[in-house]
Amino acid sequence: MQPIDRPFRFTRDFIVVWALLAVPVFLLMHRSDFGPWYSFCNILILLPLFAAFVLYGPVLLARQIIRSGSRGWFVACVLISVLLVTALFFVGLYVSGRGKDVSGIWGGVAACVATIYLSWRLER
Repeated sequence: MQPIDRPFRFTRDFIVVWALLAVPVFLLMHRSDFGPWYSFCNILILLPLFAAFVLYGPVLLARQIIRSGSRGWFVACVLISVLLVTALFFVGLYVSGRGKDVSGIWGGVAACVATIYLSWRLER
């Protein structure tokens, strides 16, 4: 099994990035009033976790692509094609004049089609 095919696991370097992001969140939020103590704990855990995925996730993906060789590059090409088709879909909706009244269902349909396409391409 290639590294790109393995599921995500919390590794030591990801936890270090999360902890380094949790410190500034704590320092910025400790004087704020969020209600009960568990609301503050939720923000202290989830906000740095989301930021770690956004900031460090692409780095982890790039490392897995490089380690996986041709399979990793194939997965990267399929991912880029899915993102480009989704972006073109929304640009087409916006340019056609329906950008202001697009239903939320279109986003779900586009994401569903992109996910089906991605799983179909990866299985072939």
